[in-house]
Amino acid sequence: LKKKLNKLNFLFEKDKFLAFVSIKRALTFLIVSIFLVYSYLSIPIFYDSSKLTNHIKNQLSKNLNIDFNLSDDFSYNLFPKPNLRFQEIKFLNKDKKFAFINEMKVYISLNNLFKSNNIKIKNVILNKVNFDLNKENYNFFVELLNYNFSNFKFEIKNSNIFYRNIENEVLFINKINHLKYYYNFRNEINTLVAKNEIFNIPYTVELKN
Repeated sequence: LKKKLNKLNFLFEKDKFLAFVSIKRALTFLIVSIFLVYSYLSIPIFYDSSKLTNHIKNQLSKNLNIDFNLSDDFSYNLFPKPNLRFQEIKFLNKDKKFAFINEMKVYISLNNLFKSNNIKIKNVILNKVNFDLNKENYNFFVELLNYNFSNFKFEIKNSNIFYRNIENEVLFINKINHLKYYYNFRNEINTLVAKNEIFNIPYTVELKN
């Protein structure tokens, strides 16, 4: 035991320790670590696109009760966080076309990326959406508070809500600058916070379920 411990004495001698932890070794370790992390995060690139799309659609439908018409043509981005980017999407509410989305980003969990059916949604951001509200779906945004946001956040940015009358004419337009659904763990309630504009007048809405 004494002989073995003597071999480790160099770790406590400054000069020998610095020689052991050289710049070359540190640089090699850093490069290998970056390569391994990048390789792991790049795994979704090799997924079957149709299976991954269906998996994402099923999760969105389960969590939000919205039927997203997603295309298999999407891009996968690593920065700033791993996300799937879909463009020109329509989604249905109660089997009727309700909104047109210019862009949707689905941020995914970094846990267990080895299989496409293990992917978990962490955050969903819709950008440049045109909503059509009428007497049949006027309470769409309030009803969303009934769903579970404890596992992910749902955000809408730079969008418009077209309020229509019975004749389907536009009465007025509400601009959404930033709208976010999230779960308040302290109070254990779903919360909606929205910064809007109507007739060029800014206002804020906060709803809690």
